[in-house]
Amino acid sequence: LLGVKFSKAVVSTQSTGDCAQLWDDVKCACLPQNSESTEVAAEEEDDGEPHMVRMCDTLFLCIVTTLNQGLRNGGGIGDVLRRANVTELLFFPRILYDMCFFFVVIIIVLNLIFGVIIDTFADLRSEKQEKDEILRNTCFICSLDRGAFDNKTVSFEEHFRMEHNLWHYLYFIVLIKVKDPTEFTGPESYVYEMVKNKKLDWFPRMRAMSLCSDEAESDQNEYRDLKLSLESTKNLVEALSTQLFELKDQMTQQRKQKQRTSLLGGITSNQSLNLGQSSSN
Repeated sequence: LLGVKFSKAVVSTQSTGDCAQLWDDVKCACLPQNSESTEVAAEEEDDGEPHMVRMCDTLFLCIVTTLNQGLRNGGGIGDVLRRANVTELLFFPRILYDMCFFFVVIIIVLNLIFGVIIDTFADLRSEKQEKDEILRNTCFICSLDRGAFDNKTVSFEEHFRMEHNLWHYLYFIVLIKVKDPTEFTGPESYVYEMVKNKKLDWFPRMRAMSLCSDEAESDQNEYRDLKLSLESTKNLVEALSTQLFELKDQMTQQRKQKQRTSLLGGITSNQSLNLGQSSSN
């Protein structure tokens, strides 16, 4: 229908040569409204009576009005345009246009935009929380986490506050920057060269003095426990050896006793046999 009206308007314009008439016909064909439909805003006159302001005389004004009024109203552009009459020819296309504008622009497009904004802020918030979690549970200097200090003589808070205090390292860097290089000590010269070359090798990565001392103590304790277990094993082996020797001696004596008994039994039987033969003779 819009194409037919537009074609008729073009044909009539070509016959008459009136371009203004062509624009009016195009507006009438594209907008299912009468002359009052383009008057969508009201202002107060000096005498207090409202009058309608025309907001769709040009294509640019129509686009601006559609974006301005359509996006700011909950129901879309249909809340601004006049209500179409059922008897009009473009009643159902007008309903289809209002519904499409509502679903496509108000529901889908705006929700997509709001979803992107919300997801972006959610990602930023989760990233900030992750950074805060790392700063709370990981040492900035040595990168050791809180779990490395469980069941140790020094807690993570004491390590973070006393051993690897971030401000102490910063003060030391400032010191070697303002100090005369001729007055540097050996460690200060080394750190100065590392800072000058933008190297971080002088940082104690995955190391801490408290953990080293704890590891040394634990090694000593393990060595002491191992020594005690070896001594107990040695004593047990010596006791077993003594029992084995005693058992061997007992078995030797029993074997000798059996041999002696068997020897005596043989001599006795021979003597009995000899006595029996002598008596028979």
